[in-house]
Order: sequence, then C-alpha cells, then structure tokens
Amino acid sequence: MVLSDDALTLLRGSIRSVWALELLLLLRRNPGRDWSNGDLVSELRGSEVVVQEALAGFLGAGLLVAQSDGLHRYQPAAPILDRWVEEIEQAYATRPSAIIREIFAAPGNKVQIFADSFRFRLND
Repeated sequence: MVLSDDALTLLRGSIRSVWALELLLLLRRNPGRDWSNGDLVSELRGSEVVVQEALAGFLGAGLLVAQSDGLHRYQPAAPILDRWVEEIEQAYATRPSAIIREIFAAPGNKVQIFADSFRFRLND
C-alpha cells in the first residue's frame, strides 16, 4: 500500500466514501475558510445528509473544528493528523484506484456490506 499504517487507519476509520474524501480535501485546500453545510453541498453537489455524516466523522477524528454558528473549518487537532491527510491526498493524486479500493474495503462500509450479502457461501 502507498500509505503509512497511521494514514491508512485514518482513511479506513474516518473516510467512508470517495465523496467524503473529496470533501475533506476541499476543506484542506481552504484551511482559513469557514464553511456552512449549504456551501459544501453547493460546492460538491452533494446532499445535506451526506455532508453532515462526513463532517461528523471528521469532527470525531479531530480534523475539523465546529464554530458556534454552525460553520466548519479544517483545523486538525495535531500536526500529525494534517500530515496523514496530506499523505492520503498525495496517494489519491498518484494512485486513486488504490485509495478507492481501501475506502470500499474498510470494515463497516455500507457498499461492501451490501455487495457481500450477494456472495455465495460455499462452506455453509
């Protein structure tokens, strides 16, 4: 894999879709900007629910801060978190298919769970 173990853990634990990754990278490219959910929905043409889910995951991972007025800003709780996001960003730029595979292979990924429900069980 093209990521360190720590960056891979962050990817698998906090980024549930390619869309969420794109959202995180947009926030990272604009570190001084406070974003409303509506701004993010418009910018990435997503849904309010998807934006809220992604932001909640990023907040839980310490990648964002939430302002009292409902705005969000990319501001990792520790510099190492930003380095891991940078590592993910660089890998996504050079080997996007590898990163996408990791996102969909993450435990608890709804798409993977759905796909696995159609697998034939040979040893049952």
